[in-house]
Amino acid sequence: MKKEPSDSDKKKFWSNCLIKFVFAVILLFLIGVSVVFTILDNKVIAMGEAGFIRDAFWRIVLGMIAAVSVFFCVKGIFQHKNSLKGILGRIVGAFVCLVLAVFLIRPVILDIPYFDHPVITYLTRLTFDDDHTGDGAARFYLRGTGIDGQTHSFSLNEEVYRKGRELKTENFELRVKVVYLPHTDIVISLQYLTELDEQAEELFPPSDDLENDWESFAIQINDRVYQLPTPLSVFLEDGWRIAEEDVHHQLAGAAEPYERYDSQEIELVNDQGQSLDITVYNTTEKTMDIAQGTVGSLYVIYGNYEFAGTELRVPGGLMLGWATREDILQQYGVPDDSFEELRITYQADGFGSAYWHFYFDESGYLHEVMVHNQAYYRDN
Repeated sequence: MKKEPSDSDKKKFWSNCLIKFVFAVILLFLIGVSVVFTILDNKVIAMGEAGFIRDAFWRIVLGMIAAVSVFFCVKGIFQHKNSLKGILGRIVGAFVCLVLAVFLIRPVILDIPYFDHPVITYLTRLTFDDDHTGDGAARFYLRGTGIDGQTHSFSLNEEVYRKGRELKTENFELRVKVVYLPHTDIVISLQYLTELDEQAEELFPPSDDLENDWESFAIQINDRVYQLPTPLSVFLEDGWRIAEEDVHHQLAGAAEPYERYDSQEIELVNDQGQSLDITVYNTTEKTMDIAQGTVGSLYVIYGNYEFAGTELRVPGGLMLGWATREDILQQYGVPDDSFEELRITYQADGFGSAYWHFYFDESGYLHEVMVHNQAYYRDN
């Protein structure tokens, strides 16, 4: 005689049916919406509010799938006759899916407040790339070094991408102003520039300690202002290190009247991978370790790509790699010497012991800086 199902069996049966029905509805919804957005995806809307909606949709869809997977992994843990291996596998699966869901959805939520005040940056060293992987529409990317010194990569609409590539052929040192959402990196607006605008000066001001006059012989490196001459110990206290081959070098003292100061050109490095070429002098009468010497000369070249934008500024806040020859002339006036369009020199005395050399690339941007402010000999 067939046994009638108990009330608990019936409740369990209908509960399972409801779960399967809900899951089926969610699955069909996701499949349907995915088909629609796959069609729309061929338009490659990567920028603006439409670009954000498109990106947010895919993140939310994949995040929901991951969240549903978490539910079924957890549900499976409490089923009967699970082996230890099966339970551990479901725990790992639930954890991975949960992390994936948070990773996908979190940037969307964090970027919503930024619609009222998106982030602005300026890029140089621009590269334009496209991706034709698979059967879908091509993707277009802009990459460059930000005014903050960081590397950025953004997806562009095809029209904006092609305009940038065309302008880059006419101006190798093309700049771009990007307004974007910081967590999804969706570009809200983009403007190609030949020079910085006034907003850049407002958003990225120099240190209050950096003077405007070149005769201050001050230079801002990252967030610190150094005024030459200055003890090498000041650099060392700020995290700069002497190259290993120079650590034990000693400088002889200048004991005789009008004797030349002993000096040594060395390299300083920091944890950011940046380096400075400096000349250290011993202006005393006694021999000393190089770490006790005085930095009288400093040289930085933009071509090493170790500094960019706000990471290095000369008096007036002018930035390596961003300031132009015209900016230097406007800020400092008529130079004491120049070589064609490639170098400008400002000199404070007739002995050549206090001067700036500013070097420019073929496009007229500040490419190298050398500052020296140290006498070469004793004055008595």
